[in-house]
Amino acid sequence: MRRNKAAIAAIVIFALAVIAAALWLNNFLCSASCFEVKKVEIVKAGREGSLYIQKEYFNLEYPVNFFAADPVMLSRKIKEAHPEFQIVVLTKFLPNRIIANIKDREAVARIKVGKILPVDFDAVIVSDTRDLDSLPLITGLESQLTNPKAGTRVKSKRLNTALVDILGRIYSRKEFRKSVVETIDMSYPDKAFFVMDGITIVIGNSDFDNKLDALAVTLGNPKVDKSKVDSIDLRFTDAAVTFKPENK
Repeated sequence: MRRNKAAIAAIVIFALAVIAAALWLNNFLCSASCFEVKKVEIVKAGREGSLYIQKEYFNLEYPVNFFAADPVMLSRKIKEAHPEFQIVVLTKFLPNRIIANIKDREAVARIKVGKILPVDFDAVIVSDTRDLDSLPLITGLESQLTNPKAGTRVKSKRLNTALVDILGRIYSRKEFRKSVVETIDMSYPDKAFFVMDGITIVIGNSDFDNKLDALAVTLGNPKVDKSKVDSIDLRFTDAAVTFKPENK
């Protein structure tokens, strides 16, 4: 009986010691200055795929504890401060280092709102130093749009249709993988058209998937000489093909 009591007492003392040590360790980890994070390092992929570290850091408003730092919250704050960043992934390294791996937004088209500006699929104006002349030019947007700055999202129903419903769908289809979209005109949404491989294609503002199905069938028809096609109107039950006038 005495042995059992001694064993129980030893277990209780050991458990209390473990709890006390855990509480001390938790307090140390949460309060020690060596675990304070004051800024986040930025690592970004270069144009050739190589990594380089920016000289700038994202300075935090106040130091945060390494173990208590919330990656989701920090990622959101960085994206709010830098809307030109599309993806922010945080990685922690003891004792007080946090690295943000960044992917910049990339231009997929150009828009004309007073001047020519590059945008990504989210309709955000991007800072892209590449030669963008080969990107599709979207025209005919709402007249009230002004010249937004980089990082600004353009709120435009017409632009969203052009980017997501037209350009995005074209790029997602293997039938058009080798095709080049030159322009998209949204001046009259119900008569919206785009120029692809030199052919004017009227698509309107609805039923995009079925219309692109019809376009793929029309262009894939071996009896259709694409070099002689001037325009294709997809707004009807059957695609209406107009040919270029023959030179006499």
